[in-house]
Amino acid sequence: MKKIFTLLTAALMMLIVFNARAQDSQNDGDAPAKLKSYFGIFGGQSRALSDFKSTDYSNTKAGFAKNGVVLGIDGAYYFYKHFAIGFTVSKQDQGNLTYNDDQIISQGYTNDFKADGSTVTADKRYRSYNVLLGPQYTFVYHHLRFDLRASAGAIKNTATPSVAVDITGVPAQTGTFTQQSSKGTAFAYGGSVDVRFDMGSGWDLLLKGNYIKSDGPTISTTGRTSNLGRIVTKQPMTEGQIVFGLVKEF
Repeated sequence: MKKIFTLLTAALMMLIVFNARAQDSQNDGDAPAKLKSYFGIFGGQSRALSDFKSTDYSNTKAGFAKNGVVLGIDGAYYFYKHFAIGFTVSKQDQGNLTYNDDQIISQGYTNDFKADGSTVTADKRYRSYNVLLGPQYTFVYHHLRFDLRASAGAIKNTATPSVAVDITGVPAQTGTFTQQSSKGTAFAYGGSVDVRFDMGSGWDLLLKGNYIKSDGPTISTTGRTSNLGRIVTKQPMTEGQIVFGLVKEF
């Protein structure tokens, strides 16, 4: 994923250079109107990607996350021609573990412990805030604004699923052990592409795609008396978001 981020950054720089040369070649009478800073709200879908959505018990990075709703605010401050500093603050819900997820995890622990059986009880959901900031470059075509942005910031989790496991028939593991819900904060990075349609009077319609990746929060487990089976210590998070919004220029 870091390679993808590097390629996106390189592509952004190439497009900036190309567009800057094109702007230099324009006649003064053809110069585009000065871009205005803007602020807006949005809503849409946040999709779990990569390991975050995986339901592979043997993959300790698998998050069993789901697609959910995302709401947020977005804006940019133009400081030089088409260059701006953009920001996004969003709140997303990536769902909880389903009955089938519980069964997958239960069967995995039963096999690893060579147990008579196991019972898995999951609680809470993936809920988090993203706070991202980064450089932005804007292309203009008639009433359309195309924004490219590379971002970095943080994911603040307000909850992750907790998973309680009760193993039967294994003296080495007495009692229930629990993968605890986390409220950890982790570094995040990514990028976004959007198009804004100028409706006039300083109002734009927004269609935006966000990509966010993070190593995720630290996860702790309590109650273990044996180290057999799946042990999660970090929960990587990768999100792809498609959102619609309304923007006001100022």
